[in-house]
Amino acid sequence: MNNNNSSCESGKAVKRIREGDDTTTAAPDRLSHLPDFIIHHILSFLDTRWAVQTSVLSRSWRPAWKHVPVLNLDSLWFRKYSIFQRFVDNVLSLHHPFKVHEMSFILYDHYDEEEDDEERDVSFIVKVAKYALSHGTHHLEFKLLGSRGYNDTYRFSNLFGTISNCDLETLELVGVCIDNGFGSSRLHMLTTLNLTWCTLTSDQNGVCNPFSNCPCLEKLILNDCRHWDWQESDLKIFAPQLRSLYMDNVDWFANVEIFAPRLKSFDFNSVLKELKLSKLTISSLDLAVIRIYDEADSMEGNEESVTQRLISLFQGLSNVTTLRLEHGTIKSSNRLPLQD
Repeated sequence: MNNNNSSCESGKAVKRIREGDDTTTAAPDRLSHLPDFIIHHILSFLDTRWAVQTSVLSRSWRPAWKHVPVLNLDSLWFRKYSIFQRFVDNVLSLHHPFKVHEMSFILYDHYDEEEDDEERDVSFIVKVAKYALSHGTHHLEFKLLGSRGYNDTYRFSNLFGTISNCDLETLELVGVCIDNGFGSSRLHMLTTLNLTWCTLTSDQNGVCNPFSNCPCLEKLILNDCRHWDWQESDLKIFAPQLRSLYMDNVDWFANVEIFAPRLKSFDFNSVLKELKLSKLTISSLDLAVIRIYDEADSMEGNEESVTQRLISLFQGLSNVTTLRLEHGTIKSSNRLPLQD
């Protein structure tokens, strides 16, 4: 008898749950009750595509992605260029017009089947670049990765125009041709600049001085950068406020001069035959890391020139507190007649 009563009560309870009886206690919707600033903070860590898709989680989350102050636009997640472009256009049109603190735009050139017109590509990229500048972006990552290699297809002045006043503090560029002086733009708040696989142009006198319009630059990274027309030119790094400098495989320049009296950290990588540092103006350094790699028979007939450059390099580092020489640097130095 007791078993029957128990079974009957269980059946009634199941029925109440199925029918949505108010006497049952429903689990609270904690997602809907999160404060907006927490939701925005969570979404800022996601690629924008995934941030948009979180709108299905809760009714209160549907418009949340439009207010996130971080945009991460990556074409890797899209199988067609046209789909990626349509997505970005929609995001930029629906995103609320307040400041975008951080923005990342990564375009891979892997849409061979589409045969997209080059001018259409540039027009689309210009739209994204102008959006970043017009919305007060502080930290911008702009990567144009693909098979075009080192050329001036994506010229900074064409993509961003002439910048007279912007909030950029950090800028990372990949695959962009940097005009001498950034096309006369004045990046007066820029403190960190990272250039990878970029080409640098020179003026009519054959001098490349691209950082003269970045008066507050404190950290500079040059990684696999070239002169845009593959002709040797003089590269001048004039940065009075620079504190950290990293240079790796920066060649196709006849001479490289560095004026950075406040520099504290210097990391330099080069192949011995491409060693082009001719003048260093550095008052004092806390740390210098020098990596110079040698290649078999690479110095034949060029010993005197490279020896002089190596001497200039170490003379410029005479005031360093800590000097770290990698094994290849010591080995390369031993091959040269420095005693002369």
